[in-house]
Amino acid sequence: MKCLCKSLLTLSFIFFIIIIGLRIYTYNNLSSSAAIIDQFNPLVKTEKVYTKTTQTFDHKYPDAVTKIDNFAYVQTCYTSNGQKRKLAYISFGKKLKSNKILELTVKGQKVKGWQEISVQDVPKRIIPFL
Repeated sequence: MKCLCKSLLTLSFIFFIIIIGLRIYTYNNLSSSAAIIDQFNPLVKTEKVYTKTTQTFDHKYPDAVTKIDNFAYVQTCYTSNGQKRKLAYISFGKKLKSNKILELTVKGQKVKGWQEISVQDVPKRIIPFL
């Protein structure tokens, strides 16, 4: 019984070390593997981040089915606490206008969605950063 308890405790410890290590690895990592890992990591919480759009996009590519151009952006975003993050997101089928404020719903590096918002909807703490 003691051996079983020690084994379970050791496995739990290793599991939590791996999860914490993966969280550290994926923070500000723009790879698609980081987004996949964060999507399933229980330590990563869903949050809102804010950014101001620019005229430049990282790259564009045609959709495989509709052949409409999709635009990929890599931008600096800010959490509601003012913490800086780098994220990659895609605008499907349209190029974003510059100087618009976006609210992105993210779980770590995984962008679940975004929407254009007005300045009044941005937390006052991060307005100077945008």
